[in-house]
Amino acid sequence: MIFHKIFPMIQKTVLSVLLIALVLLGVNAQEPKVKIKVVDIDNVSTIVEAVSTSSSSSCMTADFPVYQGESSKEVNFSDLKKIVVRHDKPAEDGMHYISVELITREGESGLYEMINNIRITGKSEGGDFSVMVKDVQTVEVSAAD
Repeated sequence: MIFHKIFPMIQKTVLSVLLIALVLLGVNAQEPKVKIKVVDIDNVSTIVEAVSTSSSSSCMTADFPVYQGESSKEVNFSDLKKIVVRHDKPAEDGMHYISVELITREGESGLYEMINNIRITGKSEGGDFSVMVKDVQTVEVSAAD
């Protein structure tokens, strides 16, 4: 008879432990931390850590979306080696998009378009950092220390 009274308490304890374990595993499974070097259109370079973008929340798990024609792709900084903003190759819709060349860690590259007012944000030596993609020349990505 006592088993029926103890069993629900054991069951709740086991479920609580499992929930805590899943949360901790989820925290450890986040994207690798990166550090970027941003060179803006005025040729000023800034090292940025704790990097994110203004579109991170709308992309769910990615840092930003890019487009090739009708197809789209979500991209993470950790998958890239470099982003070159191609001011010399106007996007099809130059009012809202900008051409970017993405170079992956594996050395593959491709020309894409992305929304030109996406902000790259993070922390620099000077404090909070924010710049729109349209105001950037290059972004070099490396692993955070």
